[in-house]
Amino acid sequence: YVISLPKEWIKKNNLQKGETIYFEENDSGSLIISSKNNNKREEKRVIEFNIDGMTERQIELEIIANYMKDFSKIIIKGNEISKRDKEIRNILDRLVAIEVIEQTKDKIVAKDFLNLEEIKLPDLRNRLDTVVRSMIIDSKIGEGKENYESVNHRDYDANKFFYIILRVIRRGFEKPSVRKALGLSLLDLSLEQHAILTIERIGDRAKRIAREDSKSNLTKKEIGELNKIYSVIFDNYKNAMTAYKNKDYKLACKTFSENKRITSECDKISSIMKSPRTNKIVHLLREMSQKVSELGEVGFMSTESTISKEYYEQDVEQTQAGP
Repeated sequence: YVISLPKEWIKKNNLQKGETIYFEENDSGSLIISSKNNNKREEKRVIEFNIDGMTERQIELEIIANYMKDFSKIIIKGNEISKRDKEIRNILDRLVAIEVIEQTKDKIVAKDFLNLEEIKLPDLRNRLDTVVRSMIIDSKIGEGKENYESVNHRDYDANKFFYIILRVIRRGFEKPSVRKALGLSLLDLSLEQHAILTIERIGDRAKRIAREDSKSNLTKKEIGELNKIYSVIFDNYKNAMTAYKNKDYKLACKTFSENKRITSECDKISSIMKSPRTNKIVHLLREMSQKVSELGEVGFMSTESTISKEYYEQDVEQTQAGP
């Protein structure tokens, strides 16, 4: 096929006969023509910052923020590198496809080896879901002292999948080619982002429940009553995930409405068991149930209703008018 290009555009971009030009399809199906390969240019994006005087949390947030913005290299500098390299490497090790390729006494260079267009978002979401389920199972009330460290460690795994999924979604918002590779629209990405944020927060509540449980000395009766509610919440979470994955409208609506009954049960326990530790755990259970309800809400927002009937007004008017 032959495409004629405006002469002024060719001159403006200093193009010569035989040079390569690049095409990219946008959301409307139109082709965008460029004299430069945007993908190659983006591969060279580098970010650097100095850690001197920063806390470990500040360093972690800076590294994660730069990782999310899809830089090909993150260069970390400072006079404190030699004595803080272990904590920096621990942060980098919790991120997918990031490797340290160079280190000196005052510099660490981490390179990103991830190809976002080869990522399968449902697979990553399923892995996050698997980790969160295991966190809920092992944060069962009464077993916190034995399991808290394990649950806390798995929270790092959950965050690893959480960050990479959000990174893919962010890139999908920015680039039509990534959305096309994922097979998702902007609306799909928005709903997926909401779902992933909610799943991560459910896992976070499981970690906090295990932590509170590890500090408490609950009676057998308190443990039994709290676990009854926790079991119902876990079942509702599994239903919410099934509804979201399978686009099951009725099941999504059911999981959304179940929160009201669970909240009522939490209120009953709070009125009977008034110890501070019990109330803290009940509060976390109530928060987790609310997040599961929000996941159900995302589920019924992402699929067509099986109850309502859709039609256009003009179709009704034509039917009423007759031939």
